Amino acid sequence: LVKNMIVDLFKIPVIIGDIDVSKINLKGKEFEKTWLSQTPSTHYQSLNDKQMIEGESFKYLMSTLVSMLKEKIKYSFDITLTNIWENHYIDNDYQEPHIHSGVDFSFIIYKDVKEGKTVFLNPIRNYLTIYKNISHMFDEHYIPKCKTGKIIIFPSFLEHMVLKSTGDKTISGNLLFKKI
Repeated sequence: LVKNMIVDLFKIPVIIGDIDVSKINLKGKEFEKTWLSQTPSTHYQSLNDKQMIEGESFKYLMSTLVSMLKEKIKYSFDITLTNIWENHYIDNDYQEPHIHSGVDFSFIIYKDVKEGKTVFLNPIRNYLTIYKNISHMFDEHYIPKCKTGKIIIFPSFLEHMVLKSTGDKTISGNLLFKKI
């Protein structure tokens, strides 16, 4: 008797964990309407020239990120925080589909969120429309069930967006990765 084996090829790791949002304190909060969506954000204030995160917050954040990444990465590595920013979704604000180019990993901290509206898009979703007979076998998107006190880390090439939201606050950032 031959048993069938199913292998899910080309998995993309996304790591979801807990974080104490009260320990993440950003500085220099000058919100500007950003992106096509005009969502209020501190995005264009970089860590290097504004020192956007306080010292103890930085240590806590980096420790949390390293701990989470160690669950997936089994060799020594360094990470560098390249930038960090806060988004306020005031009145049906959203973010259009995008990636974070020039970095390796990105993260979202759900600072004050009842129900996360982040949507990760399947990299092959555009091809699925061509293959109508089998498209039902593939998820076109993934919406993590994240609320206040959660953090998600994902490869920066993974396209994502935020659905319309009112009253939510998130902190996002980017990391460079180096195998040691």
